[in-house]
Amino acid sequence: MWAIHSMEKKCLLGFTIVILLFLTSNIAFSGERPIFWVPLRDFPEFGAVEWGLASFARRALQEAVRENAQLVVFEIDTLGGRVDAMLFIKELIVRTPVKTVAFVNSKAWSAGVFLALSCETIFMVPDGSMGASEPRGGTEDVDKPDPKTVSAIRAHIEALAQLRGRDPLLFAGMVDRNVEIPGIKEKGSLLTLSAYMALDKGAIDGIAQSKEEVLSKLGLKGPVVTLIPSWSETLARVLTHPAVVPLLLFLAFGGIFLEIMTPGFGIPGTVGVVSLLLFFGGRYMAGLAGWEPLLLFVLGIVLLALELLVIPGFGVTGFTGIGMLFVSLYLVLRATRILFPVGAFLESFFYLAIFGGVFLILLFFLPVNPIWRTIGLREKSPKEETFESVSSLVIPGKMGIAKTVLRPAGIVEIEGRLYDVVTRGEFIEAGKTVVVDEIQGNKIIVRSIKEG
Repeated sequence: MWAIHSMEKKCLLGFTIVILLFLTSNIAFSGERPIFWVPLRDFPEFGAVEWGLASFARRALQEAVRENAQLVVFEIDTLGGRVDAMLFIKELIVRTPVKTVAFVNSKAWSAGVFLALSCETIFMVPDGSMGASEPRGGTEDVDKPDPKTVSAIRAHIEALAQLRGRDPLLFAGMVDRNVEIPGIKEKGSLLTLSAYMALDKGAIDGIAQSKEEVLSKLGLKGPVVTLIPSWSETLARVLTHPAVVPLLLFLAFGGIFLEIMTPGFGIPGTVGVVSLLLFFGGRYMAGLAGWEPLLLFVLGIVLLALELLVIPGFGVTGFTGIGMLFVSLYLVLRATRILFPVGAFLESFFYLAIFGGVFLILLFFLPVNPIWRTIGLREKSPKEETFESVSSLVIPGKMGIAKTVLRPAGIVEIEGRLYDVVTRGEFIEAGKTVVVDEIQGNKIIVRSIKEG
């Protein structure tokens, strides 16, 4: 019995020692400050540096500060991307209190140069390259980029190079093709450096083949935390892409106004609402705007619908609705115009022009529907007057007088009786002579007598 108790005590003691060792090792491990590994790569087959990636970079740096990380390594592999998103990420990296390292794992072209240069230390894979950072808007001649934009970006990259203790002229040659660097770059071309040439010229600090080699050359040890974009950040990368934004707004405008002009609620309205939510939701997920612009946009649509369907004429309500649409778009777009904020105004006008085009298309291609008939009947006759339904007396060729504006629906007096009529899209002023062109069931179609 005594032997059994002794064995139990030994087992308990051994178990206690194991627990203490485990807790001690955990405490020691938890005392090591983590190393954050953050990939900044192009979205496969779609996009590069844009606002979804900027949102991911901001979250990564915020977590690194919160966890008191000893280092953040940005693994860069990009063809470039948006100038505004690039400058946003650059500011995040430069201003963070955490030490930063760039690991160019293949290429840092265009906007990627700024991302790498923003970090305090730069490593590159042996077959990597960095350069060709001339800014382009996508519409100008490739050989004649906007000189104002080039000048601004060149000033940014030279200042950044000086901040990081690197040769400003070397990086200016990546932005401005007019820069000449003897023995390295001739005037008229853009500079792109291979890994070993970049190391020789002091553009980078070392060459490494892998994550482990980067950390080994830095002499760092500790738990490595690898971050990946969340589903919302990935979706934001797609929804904020320059090619997707106009498409979403076109579908939103087209779907909503097509639904307004037709009875019931169906596929067009669903497509419009979903596109609208995706447009504003993408900006919200990227941290570029709240939900206030969406509320303004919806209120603007409601006011326009009231102006078109309920209130006679086009006045304060309609213009207020258009103003709300413009303000909502501007609030969303201004956050992405760091370099030239006035561009937000121009882009807002551009999207309102899309809205106007969609509205005109629907206006001319959907002239006959219940909503348009309501619009045409705004100017009603006195209450005591009654309207006649189609009778055998109304036949093609009969002439009458427009009692209200036909736009395209309205009221016409034929042989002393009032009839509800519609044109084939033509607008006819009140008092003009019209002729019955066709009878379709209970619908009378008329045209201006001038056409005959």
